[in-house]
Amino acid sequence: MADYRPFDVVIVGAGPAGLALGTLLRPEQRVLVLERRASLARTPPIGESLPGAAAVLLQRLNLMAAFRDAGHRERGAAVSVWDDDKPVWRDAIQDPAGPGWYLDRREFEQMLRLRAQDVGVTLGEGCKQVDIRHRQGQWYLDTTLGSFRAPVMIDATGRSGYLGRQLGLRRDADDPLLCLYSFLDQAAESQDATMRIQADARGWWYTVPLPQGQRVLAYHMDVDDPLCRQLLRHPDAFLARAREHALLAEVLERVAPARVRGRPAGTSLLEVGQLPKAGPGFLAIGDALLAFDPLASQGLFHSLASATSAAKAIESGLHQSLGAYQQEMQAVSQRYLFHLKASYQGPRRFSQETFWQRRQ
Repeated sequence: MADYRPFDVVIVGAGPAGLALGTLLRPEQRVLVLERRASLARTPPIGESLPGAAAVLLQRLNLMAAFRDAGHRERGAAVSVWDDDKPVWRDAIQDPAGPGWYLDRREFEQMLRLRAQDVGVTLGEGCKQVDIRHRQGQWYLDTTLGSFRAPVMIDATGRSGYLGRQLGLRRDADDPLLCLYSFLDQAAESQDATMRIQADARGWWYTVPLPQGQRVLAYHMDVDDPLCRQLLRHPDAFLARAREHALLAEVLERVAPARVRGRPAGTSLLEVGQLPKAGPGFLAIGDALLAFDPLASQGLFHSLASATSAAKAIESGLHQSLGAYQQEMQAVSQRYLFHLKASYQGPRRFSQETFWQRRQ
């Protein structure tokens, strides 16, 4: 039999959720975080904002000072053309928790990674294969990096929910939403700090300035819409279509087309009541538990918040605390789904269009 290196907790997935959980559990727990990637991606993932309420979570990670020094950009106002054709403004200062930030996502993930390593989390990168089984109160993992065992195993593999799927857990992921996005170089003299959201007949747009002189432009539409493939292949057409909307055109006048990428973006939900079926000592966090529609602007916050809740459950004894964790995450899911449905019902002028009918 293989020699299985012992840990108290094994986390599969070194995204924000996995790294945050590992950091919170140290030094009381021996923690291994396994990651498929060998290094940070060259192109940062989309998902580039945090609300002011995240400050409490960053403080728990002892990261608030480093975060403030990293140059993330404070949120400005948001303006949307949604329920009707009139722009509606909301100033970020109205948020009682503070305005929040637009992130340099690569810098943010590197900060989480360094913090986890500083507190003694063992990080295994380039782990291409993970085979798992449960026996006599332990999870056994055979991987390309070695063999490991622990009484607690965490699925932090993001939207794919890789571990949960291996263990037979079902996901509700029937929304065909695709996010097309591009990182555009922005003129250095641009002073615009607004988030702009625009609904149209085939989906919805947003654009926001990022640190380091870039702007992200994203269009959310159905993956089976014939226009989708055209816009993916032709960055000039993608940018031109955005410029058809005055709200977007006024901040896109002096940017050039750039590569367009696509990723699934619809709600993907693991029913938390299934968690015990996977086996004792198993939890899912972050997108592996609930992947948010980008309209909610809560994906990164949920990654940190669910990691915080999971750490509390593990420290309290997972067998005794699993029910409380399930109840908390179920409440999060229900609130999210309620507000998401209400938001998609807003643009009544497009109610006969396929994209909006699907979400009524």
